[in-house]
Amino acid sequence: MPRLVGMARLVGRTAPLATLQAALTAGAVSATGAVLLVSGEPGIGKTRLVAELTAIAPCPVLTGHADPEPGAPPLWPWLQALAGRPERDALGTIGAADPPRTADPATAALLARATRTLAFDAVLDGLTASAAGTGLVVVLEDLHWADEATLALLGLAAGRPGLVLVGTYRSTEQGPALRGALTGLRRREGTTSVTLRPWVHEDVTALLPPGTDPSWAPVLLRAGGGVPLHVTTLLTSLLDAGRSGQPAPPDGSWPLGVPDDLADAAADRLARLDPAARFAVEVAALTGPGCTPDHLLLLAEGPWDTAAALAACEAAVAGGLLVGTGPLSFGPAHALLREAVHAGLPAVRRLRWHARLADAVEAGALPGDPVTHRLRAAADPSGRAAAVRACRTAAATAAGSLAFDRAIELLDTALALPGSSPEIRTALGIEAAEAEFAAGRTRAAVARALAVARDTTDPAVLVRAALAVRGIGGPHNTDIVRLCDTALQALPAGDDAGRARVLAQRAQAAAETGGWVGLAHASAEALATAERSGDPAALADALRARQHAVSGPDGVTERLALARRMVEISQRGGPPDAELWGRLWRIDASFQLGAVDVVDVELGRLDGLSARLGWPIAHWHRHRMRAARLLLSGRFDEAEACADLALAAARLTEDHTAIGVDSAFRSESLRLRGRVDVAVELLRKAGGSGVVVGRGMPIFWANAGLNLIRAGEADEGHRYYELLRPVVRDLPRDGLWLPTVLHSGEIAAAAGDDALTGFCLVEATPYATHYIAGGSGAVRCDGSVSRVLGVLAAALGRTDEAERRFTDAVTMDDRIGALPYRVLSEIGLARLLAARDRERATGLARRAADTARRIGMATALTDAEAVLAGMRERPAVALTARERDVLARMAEGRTNRQIAAELVLSERTVETHVAHVLGKLGVANRAEAAVWAARNT
Repeated sequence: MPRLVGMARLVGRTAPLATLQAALTAGAVSATGAVLLVSGEPGIGKTRLVAELTAIAPCPVLTGHADPEPGAPPLWPWLQALAGRPERDALGTIGAADPPRTADPATAALLARATRTLAFDAVLDGLTASAAGTGLVVVLEDLHWADEATLALLGLAAGRPGLVLVGTYRSTEQGPALRGALTGLRRREGTTSVTLRPWVHEDVTALLPPGTDPSWAPVLLRAGGGVPLHVTTLLTSLLDAGRSGQPAPPDGSWPLGVPDDLADAAADRLARLDPAARFAVEVAALTGPGCTPDHLLLLAEGPWDTAAALAACEAAVAGGLLVGTGPLSFGPAHALLREAVHAGLPAVRRLRWHARLADAVEAGALPGDPVTHRLRAAADPSGRAAAVRACRTAAATAAGSLAFDRAIELLDTALALPGSSPEIRTALGIEAAEAEFAAGRTRAAVARALAVARDTTDPAVLVRAALAVRGIGGPHNTDIVRLCDTALQALPAGDDAGRARVLAQRAQAAAETGGWVGLAHASAEALATAERSGDPAALADALRARQHAVSGPDGVTERLALARRMVEISQRGGPPDAELWGRLWRIDASFQLGAVDVVDVELGRLDGLSARLGWPIAHWHRHRMRAARLLLSGRFDEAEACADLALAAARLTEDHTAIGVDSAFRSESLRLRGRVDVAVELLRKAGGSGVVVGRGMPIFWANAGLNLIRAGEADEGHRYYELLRPVVRDLPRDGLWLPTVLHSGEIAAAAGDDALTGFCLVEATPYATHYIAGGSGAVRCDGSVSRVLGVLAAALGRTDEAERRFTDAVTMDDRIGALPYRVLSEIGLARLLAARDRERATGLARRAADTARRIGMATALTDAEAVLAGMRERPAVALTARERDVLARMAEGRTNRQIAAELVLSERTVETHVAHVLGKLGVANRAEAAVWAARNT
């Protein structure tokens, strides 16, 4: 029987083993665990090194292997590692339940991601608990074959206390997903990477057993390329031939026929096994890791029983061609061995065995996935049809588990099989398009949807193609409009539900490409069509399109009606998240109208709804909206605590846009508390370094630019102003229009751009009774519109208008309890009145200072105290109202006669007023009075 040499002791790996052992020992007791990465070419000895490492580990070890076959289920290495542990059940929940019905496909993807994240958290919490005190090692072999979900869980596991993660992978086979995962892992503190190199002469010499002529060392090194697997296989052949004690050929050639690969060596070793053991190895070559006696019993031609099958497997283990992979389960000793044995099987037998294994798996008689076997047996039309069906079923399962990359791979594999009907190929194409979009590959999803639309006239399929990609910005919407037009032309007249959904999709896509014009009409048509259909899903889609169309400040009343209808849909059996969107729309509109009593009622209902749904996305909206309400009231600590809860819930959804929402909220909270420098750094982090031209987000430019200017970073803030200036006048009047225009006006005022300041003032003035909040997903409410109108009017020198706006703002903000913004309005008004109505200005500034001190607005407190100090430094001048009128006109250079005509007074009376003004001011002439007025009014 051939002997597999080099396994009794480790050769040539003393240094890497010592490095890994030290890292493992430290990680097992570390608060952040450890990650050990072992790489190298195939056959270099990664598995052997890890086996030696784990044999001396001071803590329990769990092991799993990735499988190259496309039929391998998602998370396969983790499922193996967790076999027999309670954490494995948590992974089984991913994709097990039907996905929740939702009014928004993007929401469905978020919910599915949340399910996966919750399952991952449960697994990691269990492993962390097991690692407490002793440590725990998890070995994941062959990561170059791992699916995205396996790598995602590996990344999340890194950094857990006492958890030591060991991963092996081929350095020659790194796909994009593995490269990304490795980049993230290597950046972490506590990661140790070891790359194994080929053996050198000393290593091969140390490998030679006693009695072997040393002249064979250089021959084995050259013939085997220094790869341990090749060298040991060749040495085994040499020992079996009985020539190891003889000198090697003088020319250094390999005398036993060096194979191009290991196929011949594997066949030779296989032939030396007894027939039963050889049969076990051949079956394991088909099944891969996890071969059991049941697999052998299924394929055996003669009378076999479990004992005989088990004995055959154990004999193959003794021969070094199989290894134990679990209780009563076995697998090939190495992936290359499996490939060689599989390739050496007669084709007819190989096809027959794969088909029988697939039948058994599909019937539930054996565990596993039938895809690999179906693909291996796809040699005729019926076999290929069965393989396509298996691929589609497995792709649906993978997508349900969020393994979208695996789903796409399976669907592409099915598409590559010849002989499928056009209808089947169309179905595969649309399923792949939907999986591409779910995986975040918008470009690929659109391309597939367009290809499907070119190859079919089926209205139902064309509708799916039109709806495959939704809720995106950018140029892809041009293609989406084309897809919608194609679907609309094909839809029969009676399909109002399909027509409504496509019309709603087209309306929103057209708004992204052609501007806001036409969205109102298109969304109204979609809504009317949906109403005729009576289909809840169509109506929900249409309501969303309509809400988007009227998200600007002019549509606030209609949005309240749409919110009511969305809630009613959920109560009539529609998508359960319809109520969530309805409640959120009502809160947005109520913030804009200053109806905080309605906001409070809806927040209470949102609490109950999120508890019933249990969805992280519902909890995110609940916490973020409550944070906005608390911020409006000046309860900063409570607001930021709610924002923390919102961010934690958002991370469970894996929705990265939530980070931007969180940054926008916290920047305002920090500004109000006087920490503008921190707010600026937060916005820089959210947008990247410097000015972010590519974001294409005027609301971000306005918010970031204004905060930079307030923080004294005028140059950087001005660059955002340069981005805003050419686009402000043409912004669509959507839900972001009002806050963007108001913030842009403040930046323009700081830049001295009177034209743009005036434009923003005129455009926003019709909404003076509104409050500053978005109409399509409010992040916060920034108090009254009138306050900013006052700022803009004052910047333009329109003091009377500014006074009126600030006065209104104080009243409005006081009415709804918007304490931070009332403080800002009071300070603005006090500054305006300091020179002409000291008593009123003093009262305003003192009240602002008291409130700012009480709720923690450091910068506002400094500003209010500065206003008070400025008035104390200037002597009080008690001019009457008429004297102030006369002084204003003196400052403008008017004569007594002109002043008399304007005020309808006699010239003598004007002379008396002028004399009183000069005396009270303590100045000698009209010129000095004009200078005083310029400085103090």
